[in-house]
Amino acid sequence: MDEKIYAVDRISDLPDFILHHILSLLSRKEAAKTGLLSKKWNCVWSSFPVLDFNQTHYLNLHSPPLPDTRPESQKRVEKFMNDVDKSISRFHKHQLPMQKFILNMTLVDFKLASLVHKWIGMALEHGVKEIDLRVQTKRNTWYCLPGTIFFAKSTNNCKLEQPFSWSALNYYSLQKLWLSKICVNEEVIQAIFRSCPFITDFGITGCHGWKPLDISKLPKLCRVNVLPLDQKVEIVRVEATNLEYFRFRYSGECLLDITACQNLTKLYLEDLWITDQWLQSNISRFSHLEVLGVYNCKMLERVKISVQSLRYLIIMSCQKLLEVDIDSPNLSSFQFDSLRNVIPMISSRNAPCPFNLTLTLLEDDHIDTLWLHKLREFLVMSNQRKVLTLRILCQEVCPLMQVYLLSTNFSSA
Repeated sequence: MDEKIYAVDRISDLPDFILHHILSLLSRKEAAKTGLLSKKWNCVWSSFPVLDFNQTHYLNLHSPPLPDTRPESQKRVEKFMNDVDKSISRFHKHQLPMQKFILNMTLVDFKLASLVHKWIGMALEHGVKEIDLRVQTKRNTWYCLPGTIFFAKSTNNCKLEQPFSWSALNYYSLQKLWLSKICVNEEVIQAIFRSCPFITDFGITGCHGWKPLDISKLPKLCRVNVLPLDQKVEIVRVEATNLEYFRFRYSGECLLDITACQNLTKLYLEDLWITDQWLQSNISRFSHLEVLGVYNCKMLERVKISVQSLRYLIIMSCQKLLEVDIDSPNLSSFQFDSLRNVIPMISSRNAPCPFNLTLTLLEDDHIDTLWLHKLREFLVMSNQRKVLTLRILCQEVCPLMQVYLLSTNFSSA
């Protein structure tokens, strides 16, 4: 007698919070299709606490659409907004909890701003934990958030991007705050810090309007990213005893004070006008530093790295760099990349790892026998193991270089 095998849907019997986690691994379009599987999955999808509305995905675009007043474009935007409104209204009607609210859209008509106000208010009423808001408008105009968002005590993760207007903030449980592409001054930033004492992750990227930046009185702060626009920045001062990660990029003269961050483990410096003395004196203070990245710092010439705890060292595109002296017994990786034909003197008194070196030659770089001689000396100057990548970005390789490559068994890339 043949045995009958019946298909059993065990996944649908899982608790809703597990099914919600499964949906969180899918795109919104894919997750929405699960609602067609069965009544059970329709209920799971309807109560999915992550509301992610991205107009670029909705319109199958690769970048946020620019404000477009053509009738057909406005109809597509209105349909998108109707779908958002129906979804949030459903949550409001059934009193469902909300974990995350993401809105990325173009506001073609300020008369529709009241809808956005309503959505944010409803999200806050349902205890939303994370808000990611990007509302693009016409040039030289800003979308102004309603006052209710400034007093959302349940919010702990918020990303706000231009256009944006600021008022008094009260994010009492805010943990992650990223300010991107907005106009914000030092007074407003300090008001944010006073109202958000439990921030652990702070980033300010592509913003303008501030010259000094003082980050302090945040006892739980662990990560800071400061990446300003091309504007005048006078000073950046960070006082955070628990800070572990700091990244700062600025092309210009700026006073950087991070000496109070004694527990720093990862430090990334990009495009800064820092001197050899500043780098040496500052990194020697960080006894827990494990990762140091120095990128395109044009004033560095003779660098001395002496950090006992350092494990990863990256130095890239520092055009005037002539000497690097490394004293780090726990170093497990050193990556050096030069964009010009300058060959530095790299010495290591106490670094056990091999050196990964990349030299990039451009079309206008002058290659002669002296340069080739320096390259040979550079390779044999110590017993340190080296992995050399010679990247030649030109249409033709000069005859001298061809002879050298053939004689040393290197290949151009």
